[in-house]
Amino acid sequence: MPQTAPNDAQDMKEGSDMTTARSDGGVKSVQLAFDVLEAVAAAPGEVGVSELAALLGTTKGTVFRHLQTLVERGYVDQNAVSARYKLGTRSYLIGQVAAGRIELLTASSDAIASLRDEIGETVVVSALRNRTLVVLRTVFGKSNLEIGVRQGSELVLHGTAQGKVALAFSNRSLLQHVLRQGLTRLTDHTIVDPPKLEAELEQARAQGFITAPSEETFGINAVAAPIFDRMGDVAGTVAIVGSVQNIKAVPDQAQVEALLKASLRISWNLGYDRGAIEARRRMDSAAP
Repeated sequence: MPQTAPNDAQDMKEGSDMTTARSDGGVKSVQLAFDVLEAVAAAPGEVGVSELAALLGTTKGTVFRHLQTLVERGYVDQNAVSARYKLGTRSYLIGQVAAGRIELLTASSDAIASLRDEIGETVVVSALRNRTLVVLRTVFGKSNLEIGVRQGSELVLHGTAQGKVALAFSNRSLLQHVLRQGLTRLTDHTIVDPPKLEAELEQARAQGFITAPSEETFGINAVAAPIFDRMGDVAGTVAIVGSVQNIKAVPDQAQVEALLKASLRISWNLGYDRGAIEARRRMDSAAP
């Protein structure tokens, strides 16, 4: 049976204090909500309101109100029989996304450093998650002019080399999603015609990489290749970014070879094994 909220005068006082900003710029209610969530996550099993209140040094009513909000948002689940709490599905999903990005950062660290040293241009690693391509790390090139992409930026899928290569090697549903949203023109060189974009993606699949000269920012080009995980799915991309003078529309063979070597090295670090994946798929298709 769902637990009812404890009620006392102290709770009313604390409730009125919830909107008061802390001197460090935080807000008490937000801080306490995270404290509650972290305490639930740290518990060895399901945990009750009284235990959380004692642990956090606050009242049961205050903890209960935060728990109810977390339950409504899916970050915490309440056992209907015991009325105790545990982490919810949404917390696990966010944890998986974060773990995947950390894993990709670790797997790519040495490869992108070697790529930057070999080619001399800026190298960017991005992660594909939930229909977005997010920059995880940028290692600037050796030039005095720093050309790169800010970490945490979301890349336009149809207007960047990284985005196009992600579209090329991902499930077609991602491309359909992008086409439904419409192809926004970023520069005079941005591909906004769906058939032309499809042709670009086919080219990327055939050669294993793609470029995007002046398609997002005039004068800037990138050559990008996919990164695959242990299941053979696209985990992200690795790209060399620089001026159109240094990275031509048809990139130098040395640039392409170094990029493809880095992308394969990162994929291997993530557990990618093309032979094993193809064998598994053959077995799955032959199964009755």
